[in-house]
Amino acid sequence: MKISIATKMMLFTCALVLATLLCQLVFNVFFSGPFLIEHKKSTVNKLFAALPRNYSDDPDFIYRLTEEAEGDNIDILIFSDNGLVYSSRNIEIPLIRQRLLFIGPFDRAAFPEDAQAQVARRRQGDETVILLNGRFDHKGEARYAVIETPVESIEAGVRLLSWANLRISMVILLLGVVCALIFSRRFSKPIREIGLVAQNVAALRTGARANENLSTVELSDLSVSINAMAEKLELMIADLRDKNERLQSDIDRQLHLDRMRREFVANVSHEFKTPLCLLQLYSENLKNNIDTADKDFYCDTIIDEVNKLDTMAKSLLDIASLENGLSGMQTETLDFSDFCAGVLARMDVLFGRVRLETDLQEGLSVEGDGHYLEQAVKNYIMNAVSHTAADGRVFVSLRRSGAHAFFSVFNEGKAIAQEDVSRVWESFYKTDRARAREEENHAGLGLYIVKTIINAHGGTYGLINNANGVTFWFMLPLIDTAAG
Repeated sequence: MKISIATKMMLFTCALVLATLLCQLVFNVFFSGPFLIEHKKSTVNKLFAALPRNYSDDPDFIYRLTEEAEGDNIDILIFSDNGLVYSSRNIEIPLIRQRLLFIGPFDRAAFPEDAQAQVARRRQGDETVILLNGRFDHKGEARYAVIETPVESIEAGVRLLSWANLRISMVILLLGVVCALIFSRRFSKPIREIGLVAQNVAALRTGARANENLSTVELSDLSVSINAMAEKLELMIADLRDKNERLQSDIDRQLHLDRMRREFVANVSHEFKTPLCLLQLYSENLKNNIDTADKDFYCDTIIDEVNKLDTMAKSLLDIASLENGLSGMQTETLDFSDFCAGVLARMDVLFGRVRLETDLQEGLSVEGDGHYLEQAVKNYIMNAVSHTAADGRVFVSLRRSGAHAFFSVFNEGKAIAQEDVSRVWESFYKTDRARAREEENHAGLGLYIVKTIINAHGGTYGLINNANGVTFWFMLPLIDTAAG
């Protein structure tokens, strides 16, 4: 079974406190008595050894020497061969007589000069004492010392101390348990928080961060490492997400290009199929000299279809050149106002069946390739003329729009369906595929060519459905010729 760190710390602390208290109790019960008795014996021996060095028969002087020992419940009797010299001030006279061991036959050998304290019983009564009977010389005369202290007081003190220690131990054990619980919880709290952050990181939720301002060096270092790992993982995930988005965009673009390529091949095949079939049919009729054949009509039709194929082939070559980055494009500063006016003048022959109106603002200059821009302008105008009924209105405009030259061509006619607005710029796309071929003499490449040219010049393009027609436009960045 798994146990938490907090529980382990609490159990360990409680066990340590309990072991300490048990050791203290065992010492108090079994070892403190003998230890205190030996300590008292040592005190008595030191007192006896110190008496000869500074001795005087003056009771007050002796009291000053033995005052500390007497305060520690040690009784002292000093006598000579002539009688009592000194007795502890807490000993009553009758007790002195009881304790004078020389009453009766006096054994001088019982008071050796090298006496040591011993545990003994008094002759009168059963009281056990620590007793020292010793002799020392003072001015050539013997002085006899009886130093004793009751063992019962030591044992009573041991019992009282053991009982007090037991109560204190219980209080300390209770406080130890409470402190261990509080400490273990406070110590394990940052560990739990770091664990939650690690779980979030494992689940790729990298926004959570661990607290790095911890009092424990190891936990603080662990928090720093966890946060560094989360930040690196977050950067890696963001980078991976960005790469995935780019990859998905590339895949979508590739799928779109594949679709357009398939449509392009299908459209080219379709556009070439009809003229080739007509050429084959009319050529065979001419070869076979069919009597009913109108040779002039057949020849005109063949010439017309060949022209269509020639136009289509040139458009395809233009597209190939444009899609290869407008290879060989030579940019120069163009007065776009004069440029558009010149294109309109050269196309004047096309406007016989429509009403042409123009509004060209002067003094607008752009940077571009004149050959390709002329093709873009012509394609817009030709597209407008081809979709305008006889005596319909075509309006060509050029004006400043902020920092751009805004060129537009409006033609009266039917508006473009909303679902076709975004697709008219695709190659070979026609808004009305049900039209008869003789009503539409273009392959649907003009607007696609305009889009490619304007993109190459850093411009924008679009169309606007009006109430009575359609406006196609593009914008090119203006340049300040005065600054040059």
